[in-house]
Amino acid sequence: MTDPERFRTALAALDLPADWRVDVTIRPRRRRPAIEIKPGGAVVVLIPPMADPKQVARFVSSHRRWIAEKVDIAARLAPEHAVKEFVDGEEFELLGHRYRLQFVATPVGVEQLPAITSKGVLYARKQRPELVRRAVIGLYREVGLEWLRCEGRQYEVQGRIAGLTYAVRDLGRRRWGIYEGPPKHTTTLHWAAFGLPMRFIEYVLVHEQAHATQPGGSPHGRAWQRQMYLWMPDWRQRQTELADVGRHCWLGDHWPSTPLVSRQP
Repeated sequence: MTDPERFRTALAALDLPADWRVDVTIRPRRRRPAIEIKPGGAVVVLIPPMADPKQVARFVSSHRRWIAEKVDIAARLAPEHAVKEFVDGEEFELLGHRYRLQFVATPVGVEQLPAITSKGVLYARKQRPELVRRAVIGLYREVGLEWLRCEGRQYEVQGRIAGLTYAVRDLGRRRWGIYEGPPKHTTTLHWAAFGLPMRFIEYVLVHEQAHATQPGGSPHGRAWQRQMYLWMPDWRQRQTELADVGRHCWLGDHWPSTPLVSRQP
Protein backbone atom coordinates (compact mmCIF):
# COMPACT_ATOMS: atom_id res chain seq x y z
CA MET A 1 0.00 0.00 0.00
CA THR A 2 1.12 3.59 -0.60
CA ASP A 3 3.39 5.03 2.08
CA PRO A 4 1.56 7.90 3.89
CA GLU A 5 4.90 9.59 4.62
CA ARG A 6 5.32 10.45 0.93
CA PHE A 7 2.11 12.45 1.08
CA ARG A 8 2.97 14.09 4.40
CA THR A 9 6.27 15.25 2.91
CA ALA A 10 4.53 16.66 -0.16
CA LEU A 11 1.98 18.50 1.98
CA ALA A 12 4.67 19.84 4.32
CA ALA A 13 6.28 21.55 1.33
CA LEU A 14 3.11 23.66 0.94
CA ASP A 15 3.91 25.47 4.19
CA LEU A 16 0.32 25.18 5.41
CA PRO A 17 -0.72 26.95 8.65
CA ALA A 18 0.39 24.93 11.68
CA ASP A 19 -3.01 25.24 13.37
CA TRP A 20 -4.59 23.22 10.55
CA ARG A 21 -3.09 19.99 11.98
CA VAL A 22 -3.04 18.26 8.60
CA ASP A 23 -2.74 14.49 8.33
CA VAL A 24 -3.39 11.88 5.66
CA THR A 25 -5.41 8.67 5.53
CA ILE A 26 -5.14 6.09 2.76
CA ARG A 27 -8.56 4.87 1.65
CA PRO A 28 -8.36 1.74 -0.56
CA ARG A 29 -11.80 2.31 -2.09
CA ARG A 30 -11.36 5.96 -2.97
CA ARG A 31 -10.77 7.01 -6.58
CA ARG A 32 -10.14 10.69 -5.93
CA PRO A 33 -8.60 12.63 -3.04
CA ALA A 34 -10.90 14.42 -0.63
CA ILE A 35 -10.59 16.66 2.42
CA GLU A 36 -12.36 16.11 5.72
CA ILE A 37 -12.51 18.69 8.51
CA LYS A 38 -12.82 17.10 11.94
CA PRO A 39 -14.55 18.69 14.95
CA GLY A 40 -12.04 21.07 16.49
CA GLY A 41 -10.42 21.93 13.16
CA ALA A 42 -8.12 19.00 12.33
CA VAL A 43 -7.69 18.46 8.57
CA VAL A 44 -7.59 14.94 7.15
CA VAL A 45 -6.71 14.36 3.51
CA LEU A 46 -8.30 11.17 2.21
CA ILE A 47 -6.11 9.59 -0.45
CA PRO A 48 -6.64 6.80 -3.01
CA PRO A 49 -3.89 4.13 -2.77
CA MET A 50 -2.45 4.83 -6.25
CA ALA A 51 -2.50 8.63 -6.05
CA ASP A 52 0.54 10.74 -6.88
CA PRO A 53 1.85 12.85 -3.94
CA LYS A 54 2.41 15.91 -6.14
CA GLN A 55 -1.15 15.76 -7.48
CA VAL A 56 -2.54 15.43 -3.96
CA ALA A 57 -0.47 18.44 -2.86
CA ARG A 58 -1.86 20.49 -5.77
CA PHE A 59 -5.37 19.39 -4.85
CA VAL A 60 -4.92 20.56 -1.25
CA SER A 61 -3.27 23.81 -2.35
CA SER A 62 -6.20 24.60 -4.65
CA HIS A 63 -8.58 24.27 -1.69
CA ARG A 64 -6.67 26.47 0.78
CA ARG A 65 -9.41 29.09 1.02
CA TRP A 66 -12.12 26.47 1.55
CA ILE A 67 -10.00 24.71 4.19
CA ALA A 68 -9.33 27.99 6.01
CA GLU A 69 -13.05 28.78 6.19
CA LYS A 70 -14.02 25.31 7.41
CA VAL A 71 -11.18 25.11 9.96
CA ASP A 72 -12.24 28.47 11.41
CA ILE A 73 -15.85 27.31 11.74
CA ALA A 74 -14.84 23.95 13.24
CA ALA A 75 -12.50 25.62 15.74
CA ARG A 76 -15.19 28.07 16.85
CA LEU A 77 -17.68 25.25 17.28
CA ALA A 78 -15.29 22.85 18.98
CA PRO A 79 -17.05 20.94 21.77
CA GLU A 80 -16.72 22.33 25.29
CA HIS A 81 -19.09 19.89 26.91
CA ALA A 82 -20.00 20.32 30.56
CA VAL A 83 -18.34 18.11 33.15
CA LYS A 84 -20.49 17.34 36.17
CA GLU A 85 -19.37 17.05 39.77
CA PHE A 86 -21.59 14.70 41.72
CA VAL A 87 -21.99 16.69 44.91
CA ASP A 88 -25.02 18.22 46.60
CA GLY A 89 -26.05 21.32 44.68
CA GLU A 90 -24.80 20.33 41.23
CA GLU A 91 -27.28 21.50 38.59
CA PHE A 92 -28.86 19.40 35.85
CA GLU A 93 -31.10 20.54 33.00
CA LEU A 94 -33.93 18.21 32.01
CA LEU A 95 -36.77 19.06 29.61
CA GLY A 96 -36.35 22.78 30.10
CA HIS A 97 -36.23 22.67 33.90
CA ARG A 98 -33.27 23.01 36.24
CA TYR A 99 -32.74 20.62 39.12
CA ARG A 100 -30.24 20.65 41.98
CA LEU A 101 -28.76 17.35 43.03
CA GLN A 102 -29.42 16.23 46.59
CA PHE A 103 -28.15 12.95 48.00
CA VAL A 104 -30.36 10.93 50.32
CA ALA A 105 -30.00 7.51 51.93
CA THR A 106 -33.63 6.55 51.31
CA PRO A 107 -36.46 7.97 49.14
CA VAL A 108 -38.12 11.07 50.56
CA GLY A 109 -41.65 11.49 49.24
CA VAL A 110 -40.81 9.57 46.04
CA GLU A 111 -41.21 5.91 45.13
CA GLN A 112 -37.69 5.30 43.86
CA LEU A 113 -34.33 6.95 43.25
CA PRO A 114 -33.22 8.89 41.36
CA ALA A 115 -36.24 11.16 41.08
CA ILE A 116 -37.07 14.78 40.28
CA THR A 117 -39.57 16.98 42.10
CA SER A 118 -41.68 19.99 41.18
CA LYS A 119 -39.51 22.03 43.55
CA GLY A 120 -36.44 21.58 41.36
CA VAL A 121 -34.71 18.82 43.31
CA LEU A 122 -33.03 15.77 41.81
CA TYR A 123 -32.81 13.13 44.55
CA ALA A 124 -30.16 10.46 44.19
CA ARG A 125 -28.75 7.71 46.39
CA LYS A 126 -25.28 8.14 47.89
CA GLN A 127 -22.85 5.88 46.05
CA ARG A 128 -19.76 6.00 43.89
CA PRO A 129 -19.78 8.83 41.29
CA GLU A 130 -19.85 6.42 38.34
CA LEU A 131 -22.94 4.73 39.76
CA VAL A 132 -24.59 8.09 40.34
CA ARG A 133 -23.80 9.00 36.74
CA ARG A 134 -25.46 5.84 35.45
CA ALA A 135 -28.50 6.41 37.63
CA VAL A 136 -28.94 10.02 36.48
CA ILE A 137 -28.56 9.06 32.83
CA GLY A 138 -31.14 6.34 33.42
CA LEU A 139 -33.50 9.02 34.71
CA TYR A 140 -32.91 11.13 31.60
CA ARG A 141 -33.73 8.12 29.45
CA GLU A 142 -36.89 7.29 31.37
CA VAL A 143 -38.26 10.83 31.49
CA GLY A 144 -37.15 11.51 27.93
CA LEU A 145 -38.84 8.43 26.49
CA GLU A 146 -42.13 9.31 28.17
CA TRP A 147 -41.95 12.82 26.67
CA LEU A 148 -40.91 11.48 23.27
CA ARG A 149 -43.82 9.08 22.99
CA CYS A 150 -46.29 11.78 24.04
CA GLU A 151 -44.97 14.60 21.85
CA GLY A 152 -44.19 12.37 18.89
CA ARG A 153 -47.79 11.28 18.57
CA GLN A 154 -49.01 14.57 17.08
CA TYR A 155 -46.52 14.24 14.20
CA GLU A 156 -47.56 10.64 13.62
CA VAL A 157 -51.14 11.83 13.12
CA GLN A 158 -50.28 14.88 11.01
CA GLY A 159 -47.72 13.02 8.91
CA ARG A 160 -49.78 9.84 8.61
CA ILE A 161 -46.94 7.81 10.11
CA ALA A 162 -48.09 4.31 11.05
CA GLY A 163 -46.38 1.81 13.34
CA LEU A 164 -43.61 4.11 14.54
CA THR A 165 -41.69 3.15 17.69
CA TYR A 166 -39.47 5.25 19.94
CA ALA A 167 -36.20 4.81 21.80
CA VAL A 168 -33.79 6.85 23.91
CA ARG A 169 -30.14 5.82 24.08
CA ASP A 170 -26.57 7.06 23.82
CA LEU A 171 -25.85 8.12 20.23
CA GLY A 172 -22.26 9.18 20.79
CA ARG A 173 -20.94 12.72 20.70
CA ARG A 174 -22.06 13.90 17.26
CA ARG A 175 -25.72 12.98 16.86
CA TRP A 176 -28.80 14.17 18.72
CA GLY A 177 -31.25 11.89 17.01
CA ILE A 178 -31.69 9.27 14.34
CA TYR A 179 -34.53 7.76 12.38
CA GLU A 180 -34.12 4.12 11.35
CA GLY A 181 -36.34 3.00 8.51
CA PRO A 182 -38.18 -0.30 8.09
CA PRO A 183 -38.12 -2.87 9.49
CA LYS A 184 -37.20 -0.92 12.65
CA HIS A 185 -39.17 2.24 11.77
CA THR A 186 -37.91 3.90 14.95
CA THR A 187 -37.26 7.47 16.05
CA THR A 188 -34.40 7.57 18.55
CA LEU A 189 -33.14 10.57 20.53
CA HIS A 190 -29.90 10.82 22.44
CA TRP A 191 -30.58 10.87 26.18
CA ALA A 192 -28.43 14.02 26.40
CA ALA A 193 -30.76 15.85 24.01
CA PHE A 194 -33.23 16.20 26.87
CA GLY A 195 -30.72 18.45 28.63
CA LEU A 196 -30.99 21.01 25.84
CA PRO A 197 -33.37 23.99 25.92
CA MET A 198 -36.87 22.94 24.85
CA ARG A 199 -36.74 24.66 21.44
CA PHE A 200 -33.86 22.39 20.46
CA ILE A 201 -35.37 19.21 21.87
CA GLU A 202 -38.43 19.99 19.75
CA TYR A 203 -36.22 20.59 16.70
CA VAL A 204 -34.47 17.23 17.08
CA LEU A 205 -37.82 15.46 17.39
CA VAL A 206 -39.33 17.21 14.35
CA HIS A 207 -36.15 16.55 12.34
CA GLU A 208 -36.45 12.80 12.88
CA GLN A 209 -40.24 12.69 12.51
CA ALA A 210 -39.90 14.37 9.13
CA HIS A 211 -37.64 11.51 8.09
CA ALA A 212 -40.29 9.04 9.27
CA THR A 213 -42.83 10.50 6.82
CA GLN A 214 -40.73 9.28 3.88
CA PRO A 215 -38.66 6.23 4.92
CA GLY A 216 -37.37 5.61 1.40
CA GLY A 217 -36.86 9.23 0.35
CA SER A 218 -33.76 11.39 0.10
CA PRO A 219 -32.52 11.99 3.69
CA HIS A 220 -32.58 15.80 3.53
CA GLY A 221 -34.11 16.34 0.12
CA ARG A 222 -36.89 18.66 -0.96
CA ALA A 223 -39.71 16.52 0.43
CA TRP A 224 -38.02 16.39 3.84
CA GLN A 225 -37.43 20.15 3.80
CA ARG A 226 -41.05 20.85 2.86
CA GLN A 227 -42.17 18.78 5.83
CA MET A 228 -39.79 20.64 8.12
CA TYR A 229 -41.09 24.04 6.98
CA LEU A 230 -44.65 22.83 7.45
CA TRP A 231 -44.07 21.67 11.02
CA MET A 232 -41.39 24.13 12.09
CA PRO A 233 -40.99 27.26 9.89
CA ASP A 234 -37.90 28.42 11.80
CA TRP A 235 -36.12 25.05 11.73
CA ARG A 236 -33.05 26.39 9.94
CA GLN A 237 -32.50 29.00 12.64
CA ARG A 238 -32.87 26.38 15.37
CA GLN A 239 -30.47 24.09 13.53
CA THR A 240 -27.84 26.84 13.36
CA GLU A 241 -28.26 27.78 17.02
CA LEU A 242 -28.07 24.14 18.10
CA ALA A 243 -24.58 23.86 16.60
CA ASP A 244 -23.37 26.35 19.21
CA VAL A 245 -25.62 25.51 22.17
CA GLY A 246 -25.11 21.78 21.77
CA ARG A 247 -21.35 21.94 22.20
CA HIS A 248 -21.82 22.97 25.83
CA CYS A 249 -24.39 20.30 26.67
CA TRP A 250 -23.70 17.58 29.25
CA LEU A 251 -22.93 14.27 27.55
CA GLY A 252 -22.19 12.32 30.71
CA ASP A 253 -18.68 13.54 31.52
CA HIS A 254 -17.91 13.71 35.23
CA TRP A 255 -15.09 13.95 37.74
CA PRO A 256 -14.66 10.29 38.78
CA SER A 257 -12.81 10.92 42.02
CA THR A 258 -15.20 13.47 43.45
CA PRO A 259 -15.97 12.75 47.13
CA LEU A 260 -19.63 12.68 48.13
CA VAL A 261 -19.67 15.91 50.13
CA SER A 262 -21.82 18.99 50.09
CA ARG A 263 -20.71 21.95 48.01
CA GLN A 264 -19.70 24.89 50.16
CA PRO A 265 -21.00 28.37 49.39
